[in-house]
Amino acid sequence: GVIRLMELEKQIDTDRSFKKLTVRLKWRCWKRRILMAGVAAMVMIGIMSAFWWWEQEGITVPESAGQPGIKPGGNCAVLVLGNGCRVDLQKDCDTLQLPGISWDHRKGTIVYDGRENKTGWPERNTLMVPLRGEYRLVLGDGTKVWLNSASSLSYPVQFAEKERCVELDGEAYFEVTPDPERPFIVKSGDVQTRVLGTSFNIQAYRNEKSVYTTLLTGSIRVAVADGGDAVVLTPGREAIWEKGSGAIQVEAVNAEDAIAWRYGNFIFEEEDIEVVMRMLSRWYEVEFVFDGGRKEKHTFSGRMSKDESLDTVLETIELAGGPEFRREGNIIHLIEK
Repeated sequence: GVIRLMELEKQIDTDRSFKKLTVRLKWRCWKRRILMAGVAAMVMIGIMSAFWWWEQEGITVPESAGQPGIKPGGNCAVLVLGNGCRVDLQKDCDTLQLPGISWDHRKGTIVYDGRENKTGWPERNTLMVPLRGEYRLVLGDGTKVWLNSASSLSYPVQFAEKERCVELDGEAYFEVTPDPERPFIVKSGDVQTRVLGTSFNIQAYRNEKSVYTTLLTGSIRVAVADGGDAVVLTPGREAIWEKGSGAIQVEAVNAEDAIAWRYGNFIFEEEDIEVVMRMLSRWYEVEFVFDGGRKEKHTFSGRMSKDESLDTVLETIELAGGPEFRREGNIIHLIEK
């Protein structure tokens, strides 16, 4: 027993143990920071040992009170044509053919062939990604777009001669094909991002208080409608526009963190618990309820794999000193400790 456990502990590969679920976890309650500092070290050791032990022994995290586990999302999207016809890219992928448009649902990709004549086809399409979904889109000019959960992008089948304009609701990462003669414009509510050729991420969910535009390469101009601020970003900078205001705040950030979702990870850096819960709700299609309201301010920092079940993610947050969770179907109750 004890001797074998000591021998097994020597074999722990920390990178392997944390690769799937978490690299770093912190839970901050501002009124208990000093107390949590001492607990954090013990929690981290416990998490490392637990996940290593689960991997070695093939043990799975128990589901909540006999309820079926909530699995992570995957590739799913609906294509809405200009005439209102809706194409489910999973159900209809083997039965419906559209000239100049192809898709591979297994890879979660839809591609427009800008060279093919689209005469007679609807002028504008919309790709809608539901809760628990992700999808990749290649526009007619070769621009690549990754759409996150609960997001939609409206775009022309063929771009105009003077500009390339799309409309985003939600979150997307863009790799824009350079074209000095035709700037690429992303409209997301009252924020407009203008580029010639670059890569950037926009988070513009309706239920978030701000719109975040993060630049990875190149240069972009971010402006607020109706005479508000306009800023030019350089790589590694993020423009933050609080909805309802006319000002844009610019901050230096780790731009790679902004697109972690594209690579199958959640990354949080001192995020308020409500922001964390909204992000999880979009990927797992659940609703979080704060029982008894918010008594204290909590923030969370960490990295977690989007491939994990929701029960595993919530248990990890609890082990890191977060609130307790009680699940009733797709309703998750947060209980202050």
